[in-house]
Amino acid sequence: MPSKKASPIKVFAKAIGHYPGLTLCLILVIVLDVVAALAPPLLLGKIVDSLTTTSAQLLLYSGLAYFASLLLTKLLEAVREGMITVWGEKLTHEIRSQMAAKLKKLPASYYAQEGSGSLVSRFVNDVDTLEDLFSSGIVNMIADLASVIGIVVVIFSKSVGLGILLLLFLPIVWLFTVKIQQKSYRAQLDNREAIADADRVLPETTANLLTIHLYRAQSFMKHHYEKILKRSFDAMQQSNFCDSVYSPVVIFIQAVLTGLMLLLASLGGPWQSFFGISAGTAVAIIAYVGQVFTPLSSIGMEIQNIQAAAAGSQRIANFLSAEERPEETESLGNNAKAERSNSHPAIEIKDLTFSYPNGKKIFDHFNLVIREGEKVTLKGRTGAGKSTLFKLILGLYAPQGGSIKILGQDVQTLPDSQRRQLYGCVEQTFQLIDGNLGEQISLRDPAISDQEIWQALETVGLADAVKKLPDGLNSHVTNATFSHGQMQLLTIARAISAKPRLLLFDEITANLDRETENRLLKALERASQGKTLLSISHRTELLKDGRIIEIKRNNHN
Repeated sequence: MPSKKASPIKVFAKAIGHYPGLTLCLILVIVLDVVAALAPPLLLGKIVDSLTTTSAQLLLYSGLAYFASLLLTKLLEAVREGMITVWGEKLTHEIRSQMAAKLKKLPASYYAQEGSGSLVSRFVNDVDTLEDLFSSGIVNMIADLASVIGIVVVIFSKSVGLGILLLLFLPIVWLFTVKIQQKSYRAQLDNREAIADADRVLPETTANLLTIHLYRAQSFMKHHYEKILKRSFDAMQQSNFCDSVYSPVVIFIQAVLTGLMLLLASLGGPWQSFFGISAGTAVAIIAYVGQVFTPLSSIGMEIQNIQAAAAGSQRIANFLSAEERPEETESLGNNAKAERSNSHPAIEIKDLTFSYPNGKKIFDHFNLVIREGEKVTLKGRTGAGKSTLFKLILGLYAPQGGSIKILGQDVQTLPDSQRRQLYGCVEQTFQLIDGNLGEQISLRDPAISDQEIWQALETVGLADAVKKLPDGLNSHVTNATFSHGQMQLLTIARAISAKPRLLLFDEITANLDRETENRLLKALERASQGKTLLSISHRTELLKDGRIIEIKRNNHN
């Protein structure tokens, strides 16, 4: 199902909408902080102008008022920073919640096409950059811009000439900031992409260490990693260069502007009315100049945080815009374990067309019908599309054309609650999950009782072995708990524990010795009694009955 296009702004707006009260309080604190920061220089200027005309006691009170205004400014700044941190944490949590909810709506093909490392990078690295965006990025930048505007207005009120001079310098700083922003954005984007590549490749490499050593591909992998790390290093070097250059240049411009202001303010004659100011006003303006460049310097740092988050936020927006699976239907009724019905075939494939993203066409108007109770074996050369057809039947991939129906129901719209009751897939290896033996088989499905788990173990011939374990079904399972053949039997037990009407076997007799293979075939025969069976096997001599279908490249019939 097409998903609404999400932009970073829409993502942020939705998250902010969950905390309107906190957002309004934050805005109020920022306004008070900006206004309070304008008071100390004004008070200091009045104190300087009244040094010769005001009593000592009044000067003391003025000094106390000045220090009180400084204290108030710092307190409001601390409150602002604290609220920004809380606000940022809540928004980050809300965005992660949106992403977690999206996971349940994505089709299985998304997980098949996206690397696990890339997906983890979105939830961890990309969302972490948003936390920086909220805590030390866009909100602080808005506050700093408000401070700059307030200072410019105050300076104009004191001296039009100096105000104009300040406005002439601000575009220079702004243009320089924009240039740094562009360089920083490109660098941060390159770094995010390099990190995503590393997160994708690392788990794949770890899972294939034996193959890498077997084919002596260590040097190739080393070179591959070095390229990724160099991309990240070069990008961070560019970002660090922008960081190191920005502040010194701004500080230099501040010193030049301060000197020019004092020089022009000291001119007499016709310039007096345009630039002239009192000693106290000069002190205040010098303080304001320091204040106006401090937030500008901070804006440079904040821009880098924003640019770092821009790439991550766009990746998050793309994730939230990913196409969702079709809405589920309940046409099979609430009882997926209903008695066999001849009204619909077990599997019905019509005009199936499928190609991988690289353009390699696997099926072209392919048709196949399997009746309930029938036993069918797919054979064919490696790469012909046998495993791809399994993934299509399981709904892991969506066809570009045609349809695949299980008992009359389009596989793409099958409810999750009914999938496991309709079919069970037996893979070549047993994938362990975090849990005890019973949970390994039931996959924590509350609808599967311990009695049904024991029935599945009895069917595959593992019940006695499990009874010998110290904790039975509560035993912790590792790859060393059972032999390779027994682990294969566990895959069958997992598949049949929900008593599905259709079983799919994917080359489960591969890499087994003859004795273990015979034991496994007997378990398969018991497990498939009264069920529809679809299997992949290169060894058709193992089959006693059933139909054999040869799958060829670019299947068409």
